[in-house]
Formats: sequence, structure tokens, C-alpha cells
Amino acid sequence: MYANIPGRFIQPTWGSIRLSVGVLLLLSATSAWAASLSLRDAEAIALRQNPGLGALTQKIAELRHKAVAVAQLPDPHLALSAANLPLNSFSMNQQQMSMLSVGLSQTFPSFGKLGLEGQQAGIEAQAAADTLRGQSAELVLLLRRAWLQALYTENAMVTVRHQEQLEAESVQAALALYRSAQGSQAEVLRAQLARDNLANDISKLQAERASDLAQIAQILNLPEPPSIEKQWPNLPPPPTLAEMEARLSGQPLLRAAQAQTRAAQMGVQVAKTGYWPDVTVSVGYGQDFYPGSPNWLSAGVNLSLPIFPGDRQDQDVAAAQARAQQAQYRYDDQHLALTQQARAAFARYESYKIQLQRMDRQLLPTARNAFSATLAAYSAGRAGLNTVLRTQKEVLDYALNRLQYRRDLAISAAELDFLTAQGEMQP
Repeated sequence: MYANIPGRFIQPTWGSIRLSVGVLLLLSATSAWAASLSLRDAEAIALRQNPGLGALTQKIAELRHKAVAVAQLPDPHLALSAANLPLNSFSMNQQQMSMLSVGLSQTFPSFGKLGLEGQQAGIEAQAAADTLRGQSAELVLLLRRAWLQALYTENAMVTVRHQEQLEAESVQAALALYRSAQGSQAEVLRAQLARDNLANDISKLQAERASDLAQIAQILNLPEPPSIEKQWPNLPPPPTLAEMEARLSGQPLLRAAQAQTRAAQMGVQVAKTGYWPDVTVSVGYGQDFYPGSPNWLSAGVNLSLPIFPGDRQDQDVAAAQARAQQAQYRYDDQHLALTQQARAAFARYESYKIQLQRMDRQLLPTARNAFSATLAAYSAGRAGLNTVLRTQKEVLDYALNRLQYRRDLAISAAELDFLTAQGEMQP
């Protein structure tokens, strides 16, 4: 960089150059970090772009409009007619009683039916809204599972590559013994084979990572797999089991099932209104064109006659009662299923937490110390290569198991968060 100041020419110093390079590196790192997608942002994208949630949102709008429409009176009927028109001349003033008439009629459904149907449609709209919240929470859970699996495969590849370094140490130890005539060429080849075989494990993990990222892209409705953050997300710790069971009644899917039960029970009351007649009130005006004849006014009331309830009204009520009982059974079954799911997920969460703590404090450090001691003994000629390779494999197995426990612990926490959701998940 050169700065032009009147009368002066300033040569850049090494300090300013180092500062500029540092700023550029910082900006580059910041841009790369910004390009990585966080789990929170991914959840927002999933809730905003998922087509299934969009369809359900429109279903809610449909039911809310329907709740207004079904509570209204039927449209009135307008009647236009020509009465007693002679066919020989079609003259309106040739005979008495020839007239043109206009009439208006309005049907009133049985008492209380419209209000009950409006309430039923409103409850169905509320059930759809709870279903939307529940499916939103399910979508977030599906995303979190795929996300955590992708993080597991990413960290597993790092672990296997670290294991390659341990295998390289074994190869160097075998070569040193072979060159000093204390080991055999077969041991060198076996150590190299164990190291090179890890390349297959890495290839397998790379394929699994690509599959996980493709699933994330499908959930987010993205054309290409995203670049995700490599750090493990901080999911909220679950409440106690007693608190979880107490909060299950507020779970959106369970609330939706409860609302569907109320709507079905309201349907029984709607069916019972069928025992009462529908009433149609009509009024008409007729114009008589025969000289000296008056005009005419007519009015009437028309009633439906539900005189055979055994074949119609009783059957409608029985069918509505069966639907209400069916909805109640579905609610009870879903409540039991969610309760069992919560208990099982909580037990898994506690188990994985204990196993992860034991792995971090005891098993994995002991396995690493055992490998170091075995490798040192092999280098001194006091242990065989088989022991070294076995302890190396144990370190890898324990490290991968630790990652599995961490993944499964986070998945269990995500499941418990879904089960205790209270409807805050919305697109």
C-alpha cells in the first residue's frame, strides 16, 4: 500500500503489511464461517420452506373460512312465473286470473343447527392449527436427527484419521525393530496393512456423510447439500420425567387429537338437530292484467316432516356417536403412545449420559494409556505386534463409541424436546 500525501511519499512498513494480511485472513475466515449453516438457521429454513407445512397452513385458512360460511343462512330463492296464460293467444288480458308473479322464499334450518356447525368447523380449524404445530415439531426433530448423524460421520472421519497416525507409529516401531534384526518383515507388512485398511473406513464414512447432507437438503427443500457448522449444537436439557408427563397434555399433536374429539362430539349435537323440521317462509306478488281484476299477494310456510326418524335421524345420530367414540379412542391411544415414548426416550437419555461420562473419565483414557504402554513395550522387544494392533483397534472402537454416545444423547434430548413441545414451533 502506498499513501499519496502532497509533498511526501510514504513507504509501507513490514508491520503495516502484516496487519493488512491479518485483516484479509480474518475477513476470509469470517466469510467461510458465515457460509456454514447453523442448526438454528436450518430449523428456520425448514419451517419456512417445507411444502407440507405450507399445504397445512392453507388447510387452516380453508377451515376458518368454512367456519364462517356454514354458520350463515342458506341463500334465499327468487321465483318468477306466469300463471294461467292462454295458449291460443298468449295474451295476459284475455282472461281473468292470468298474471305474472314474483316470489321470494327463505329456508331456516332446524333450530340451533347453523350455530353448532359453525362451532364444529371452528374446532376443526383449531385441530388443524395444532396439527401444524405438531408437524412443525416433527420436522425439526427429523432435521436434528439428520444433522447429528452428519456431525457424527464428520467427527468419525477425524477420529479415523487420528487413528492413522497411531497406526503410523506402529509401522515406524515395526520398521525400527526390523532394521535392528529384532523384528520380521511380516510384522512390518501387517502394521502397514492395518494402517492402509483405515482408508476404506474413511471412504465409507464419506459416503455416509454425503447421504446425511442430502437428507438435510431434502428437509430444507434446497437444490444442493449445504455446508453445516462442525460444532455440536447445544440442545436444551430435558425436564424430569414427572414434569414431562405433566406437560404431555400440551403437546400439539395430542391437543389436535383432543380438538378432533371435541369436533366429533359437536357432530352428535348437529345430528340431533335433524329431529326438528326445516322451515321455509315464502311470499309472492302477482300482477293481473285483465281489466278490473285486482293484483294478488300470497304467503306461506313450508315445513319438512321428519316422521321416519328410525331410518334417517336415528341413524345419523348413531353414526355421529360412533365417530365421537372413535375420536376418543384415538386420543387415548395417542396419549398412551406419547407417554410410553417419553419414558423410553428419558431412559435412553439417562443411560447415554452415564455411558458418555464413563467413557470420558475411564474407558477412553485407559485405552489410550494401554496403547502407549504396549507400543513402548513392543519397541523394547517385550510385547508382540498382535498386542499393539489389538490395543490400537480398542482405542479406535472406544473413540467411535464415544461419538455414538454423544450423538445418541443429543438425539434423545431432541426427542424429549419434541415430546415436551407446547406449540411454539410454527412456520
